[in-house]
Amino acid sequence: MLWLTQIFGRLHPILVHLPIGILFLGFLFECLGFYPGFKGLRRAVQPTIVLGTVSAIFSALSGYFLSREGGYDDRLVMLHQNFGIATAVFATVLCFARQSIITRFPEKKKRKRIRILLFMPLIVLVTVTGHLGGSLTHGEDFLLPPPAATGDDATPAVKIKSIEAADSAVLYGDVIEPILEAKCYSCHSAAKQKGQLRLDSEEFIRKGGKHGVVVKTGVADSSLLYRRLMLPLEDEKHMPPNEKSQLTSSEIALVQAWIEEGSSFDKRVMAFRQVARIKGFISSLIAPSHTNDDIPTEEVSPPDESAVRALTTKGILVVPVSEENHYLSVSYVNDRKVSDADLRDLLPLTKQIVWLNLGRTKITNEGLKTVAQLTSLRQLHLEYTAIDDAGVKALSSLEQLRLLNLVGTNLHDEGLNHLASLKNLKKLFIYKTAVTPAAIGQFSQKTKNVTLDTGSYQLPVLSSDSVVYKRKS
Repeated sequence: MLWLTQIFGRLHPILVHLPIGILFLGFLFECLGFYPGFKGLRRAVQPTIVLGTVSAIFSALSGYFLSREGGYDDRLVMLHQNFGIATAVFATVLCFARQSIITRFPEKKKRKRIRILLFMPLIVLVTVTGHLGGSLTHGEDFLLPPPAATGDDATPAVKIKSIEAADSAVLYGDVIEPILEAKCYSCHSAAKQKGQLRLDSEEFIRKGGKHGVVVKTGVADSSLLYRRLMLPLEDEKHMPPNEKSQLTSSEIALVQAWIEEGSSFDKRVMAFRQVARIKGFISSLIAPSHTNDDIPTEEVSPPDESAVRALTTKGILVVPVSEENHYLSVSYVNDRKVSDADLRDLLPLTKQIVWLNLGRTKITNEGLKTVAQLTSLRQLHLEYTAIDDAGVKALSSLEQLRLLNLVGTNLHDEGLNHLASLKNLKKLFIYKTAVTPAAIGQFSQKTKNVTLDTGSYQLPVLSSDSVVYKRKS
């Protein structure tokens, strides 16, 4: 008998879609039936509700049996279950109530309003129940997730504010754990345990999941956690799934180093044999990579200390680009909610700021009017922001700009044409935009010295040392 209930429970992912579709269809029939051209649909409303009610009851029952297998957040399961039962109960009530309306309310207009109003709570219940079910299977952020990213463009996640602090940092707590939290917890934490695996504590990481131990101390290539990261993106076993944000090459290399050096949960970076290599990868997460060409050779006056303090007190990362000059790198990696007005804090440092990272922030075209005044800029990251062609046009004043990242923005052909006036531009990232191949070809003809990066990268399978990217041929 137990195996029968288990099979019935596992039919829940199939059965659950039936009441959603059928009950919404019944509501549509009810609304359309009041129009002269759709009067025939009125006869279909009651049978549709009955069918939807029966499917809701079976769906609720199968969901109950499935919940007994565990593996999901108890709070979410209980909420989903209660709303599912409420949906089945209210659908049953609607079946009988709708019939009694005809005799109780002979006036047609009043009857019409009551029928529609009776449906509204059911529609709300179905919607909320479906949303909670989606949260169970896809994670609580599935409806409005952060923009997915792949490869080196993905947002790094570390607690370390500067490379100087890296020596005393605990590699797992300050680096590995934030990476797992940002990229893995949505499927492997208390809220959801895909493959019966949790990665949100030392106990669960050591325990492993349905497929066994995921971290084999000292051997990254034999550790399931690392192997899944290294599978090709199109492989169904690749983790994270290709629709989720991917780990950067530096993040993967840090996971690899952590496993190879004993997968300690309390060891500080300075105690690792590969300390220089690990610090190098951590450095790449804190600030974008740069070349000598990205640093002006002209002398510049020291930055206004009060202006720098105004930024750092808000959590903005402000660091010198070199010990030999006063130029600055500014990154809003710790303040994604920065507004357009907040960018005015940068203006007292117009001459000193040469690298600016605004990727994945809330800035708009209005904010780019301020950015356009930072005429010393050599590198500018605007990936996954809401800017479009009108905003990009304002950047034409940045004559010293060498690198511009517009990945995941609303860039179109017109915006790309505006960038042709940037005579010193060397590298332009435009994948995940609306720019057409034809416009890319025309731009390349006009700007021979610009390297256009349009994506199409994939990781090789199981690198033994470092992670590299290769362009698909």
